Amino acid sequence: MNTNDAKEYLSKRQIPQLLESMLTGLMFHRPEDPIDFLENCLQKVRELGGPECVSWNTFMSPERKSLPPITLGKKASGTVEIGSVSFPDLSLVPGPYRRYECLPPIQAQFSIESDSDMTESTGLIQEYDVFDPSLPRPHIIFVIGGPGSGKGTQTAKIASQYGFECVSVGEILRNQLLHHASSDRKWELIAKIIANGELAPQETTIEELKQQFIKRQGAKGFIVDGFPREISQAFTFEEQIGSPDLVILLACSNLQLRQRLEKRAADKGRPDDNAHAIDKRLETFKHNITPIAMYYQERALLVRIDANREEDDIFTDIQAIVKDRLFPNLEAEADKTNSLTEHLCGHSPPIEQACCQSSSAEESKKCIISD
Repeated sequence: MNTNDAKEYLSKRQIPQLLESMLTGLMFHRPEDPIDFLENCLQKVRELGGPECVSWNTFMSPERKSLPPITLGKKASGTVEIGSVSFPDLSLVPGPYRRYECLPPIQAQFSIESDSDMTESTGLIQEYDVFDPSLPRPHIIFVIGGPGSGKGTQTAKIASQYGFECVSVGEILRNQLLHHASSDRKWELIAKIIANGELAPQETTIEELKQQFIKRQGAKGFIVDGFPREISQAFTFEEQIGSPDLVILLACSNLQLRQRLEKRAADKGRPDDNAHAIDKRLETFKHNITPIAMYYQERALLVRIDANREEDDIFTDIQAIVKDRLFPNLEAEADKTNSLTEHLCGHSPPIEQACCQSSSAEESKKCIISD
């Protein structure tokens, strides 16, 4: 089974969504016996009708248990005693009566309207066109790397250089938390997850990313900072939106990452830069980055950049890669323009030649700016 077969198998059976929901519930409840909790989750999935009926918060509600049986005290006179009151024993009375030894268990039910604060998407994958089909699809570049690897800095530089839109997944989520965490239960729970160094639910991340694309129709391209952060996000993005044109991995040592995060915590005080969250984020990144890198490397989309260097040195390498992968014809066109200009100038009178040289300089300047 190759990578595409595996992706199709997992996606078709909603396995990434199921695992995300179970892990979210596990992180939220933190049970003493995680195996028993996961077994109960799988049993609930069967009762709900399968993985397609599961949303990110399905296993965050308190566990429902069967009501305890009602103990009946029998008397020899054909009556039963409940508390201090005696009733006829219906099992001895003719007629269409049915007696239970105990009440049947209450079956778990699921409704997308069960919580008014969480009806925004509630497990339903919304399918719609993110980009205008009548326009060419904009370029999409993912910039991934460990926390503190400089993704935000390099993303802003690329966006400025090529006129692309900069989209920071982490910044989007932090802004949503700032505005909604105090009044919206969904974002309140997500705030706790992020503050603990965990990843936000995939469903929420993908939906927020879609909305950013929709708001900026007509953009030449998008630089997405900090996405994907787990392999299931890569699968879902490709299924619902499409494949990126380039994935840039900023490779940085753990020591360097930790030093940068500690400095940022002292300077900016971000909620996900506390000591516990830093350890958790580094651990999560180390665990998740290998399958993501392998997936995009197999598709010839991944480029690794040494991010232990100065910002300008890193950007010089990135700029060369973007030009080579996304704009390979620009340099050839510039060479043709320069050759034509030199040819015309070589056959022109002195005054006209001076004008041509000036024009050539201007053209070269424009090419440099546009690159």
